Amino acid sequence: MQPTEADDLGKLIRRDATRHAPPPALAERIRAGVRNAEGAPTYVPPPRPKARPRWLQAIGLFGAGAATAWGLSFVLLLGTATNALDDAVTDSHIRSLMAGHLMDVASTDHHTVKPWFAGKLDFSPPVVDLAAEGHPLIGARLDYIEGRAVAALVYRSGQHVVNLFVWPDSRDAASAQQLVARRGYNMVRWTEGGMQAWAVSDLNAAELQAFAKLARERMAAAQPPAS
Repeated sequence: MQPTEADDLGKLIRRDATRHAPPPALAERIRAGVRNAEGAPTYVPPPRPKARPRWLQAIGLFGAGAATAWGLSFVLLLGTATNALDDAVTDSHIRSLMAGHLMDVASTDHHTVKPWFAGKLDFSPPVVDLAAEGHPLIGARLDYIEGRAVAALVYRSGQHVVNLFVWPDSRDAASAQQLVARRGYNMVRWTEGGMQAWAVSDLNAAELQAFAKLARERMAAAQPPAS
């Protein structure tokens, strides 16, 4: 059989492979490198932090949400209670302006008005005369606000009627005057000397605040000193 071109090519490859075989030192270095690579420590990534169980996350979220909701509810309830009292005082003022409802006793003398309350209330309201300052006392009546009887002192300021509602307050500390507007009427409220007071009128805000400041000063001076 005659040799083919394929046989000649095979012989040439085998001869060149033997001629160009790597020297023993190079082969040993390669084998040593392989052994070192096989013996090197394997890199292990650090463990990931364990995720909190979903039920624990839910409890945390619920607790935070509940605290926020409680705080918001407290603020809303407090605001609702204050608004309800504002409305109750406004209703009493409007009701007094109806015919025959403004006064139970008509008098410009505070020495007549104050004794009139004796036996009708469980407290003695401070009654002051502001006639010299342009706000004469014209009388008083009993009123009923949010479940309790209160004193209503009636003053006139020009052509305007001012109702000054007074009743005991459990807070000993005095509070600053606060201006509130309801249904076209202005109200100024404050606490001092164990009493809560509300001045209500259709006077403008500045005039009613001036009246309230004067009434507060006179009422504080009229209160008996604490024992």
